[in-house]
Amino acid sequence: MTRKDAIEKTGEPNNVYDPTSSSFRLESSPFYLMAHADFRYHVDMDKVLHKHGVSKPIYRIMTVLRERQPASIGTIADTALTKRSTVSRLIERMTEQGLVSTEANPDDSRITEVTLTVAGQQLLRTLTPVVGRQMARAMEGLSARDITQLQRILTRIGQNLSKLPIE
Repeated sequence: MTRKDAIEKTGEPNNVYDPTSSSFRLESSPFYLMAHADFRYHVDMDKVLHKHGVSKPIYRIMTVLRERQPASIGTIADTALTKRSTVSRLIERMTEQGLVSTEANPDDSRITEVTLTVAGQQLLRTLTPVVGRQMARAMEGLSARDITQLQRILTRIGQNLSKLPIE
């Protein structure tokens, strides 16, 4: 049955993923499926990272710094999708652990710049293959084309949601 046929027969779309449809099923919702996959991924990551004495938020900060450093706390927070106050506390903890160093921005002393230390870089090199195996497990059975399409779709959804709120 086509979508048009379903609408004509029932008076509404037969979209199991559309919450406004009487046919809606949570297990078919794209956001439920994304949250479910994300939850499973992070449960596993918690276990793996804990063995190395690292939390997920600290690992996330380390991966941000791998790509851009020095980085301000604001930049880290925005990129890591974490509140600035949380990032500030984590940076303090990471400094105590010798994973990062901080210094004031030479142009604006209100901005703290963060850099991975040698110890932080070494820990990240240790964790990267472990995380890589988790990613490979998650993507098992998907082609490079599937993953590229998934990235495009998720990017588009993120862009759509970045527009003004609906209310």
